[in-house]
Amino acid sequence: MTSPNTMARIAGSLYLFASLAFLLAVSVRSGFTKASDAAGTADHIRSSASLYRLTLTGELVSWTLFLLMVMALYLLLSSVHRMSAAAMVVFVVVLVTVGFLNDLNQYTALTIATDAAYPKALGVDASNALVMLAVQTQNNGFLINEMFWGLWLLPLGYLVIRSRWFPKLMGILLLVAAINWIAQFFLDLLGITYPGVVAQILGAGELVFMAWLILFGVNLPAADRPGAVVATSLELQ
Repeated sequence: MTSPNTMARIAGSLYLFASLAFLLAVSVRSGFTKASDAAGTADHIRSSASLYRLTLTGELVSWTLFLLMVMALYLLLSSVHRMSAAAMVVFVVVLVTVGFLNDLNQYTALTIATDAAYPKALGVDASNALVMLAVQTQNNGFLINEMFWGLWLLPLGYLVIRSRWFPKLMGILLLVAAINWIAQFFLDLLGITYPGVVAQILGAGELVFMAWLILFGVNLPAADRPGAVVATSLELQ
């Protein structure tokens, strides 16, 4: 049986690699989009198709690792409160599903930009417009997913506080990060500018939790440690 500390470090490592793959893919992909310039966007994708494919691969790998991460967290925290742990998994499954489906738009943009049949059949301008539409649709899907980036942190923050395996402040920081993501979703939907620095500060709880899992694991009370029940039983005999 895998120990809680080992499971915590597995979850933390998966969380780290998923985040790095995602951030790298998104940061590189953002350079492909030329605002209000369909021709420029299509040309950039076409001329750097291999790099664009790598960003797509990075995102798909990230979603997969994120799904594995929440499975590890479920195994770690389900004993604290099973329904909350299940809710956490459901939110992440929806998040990952939206992410995978949304990446179809990136693949579609790449397909239209690199397949000569589209400009031949539709015309260059129409083909470029379709590429831009696919790119913008993916960006819109990314914004919608901000809601689920926040929702899954709500039960996680609750579990962290209730378990008493982590500093209580860590659970509070996770709840703040959850509210931050959900607020970003609504503000983006309403077209209200949300300062990036504020978002980074309020979302720091995820980084703290990730680092704690990798470096320290969990601090189980004596009664919750593996073998504690057996040891207590022997002492009573």
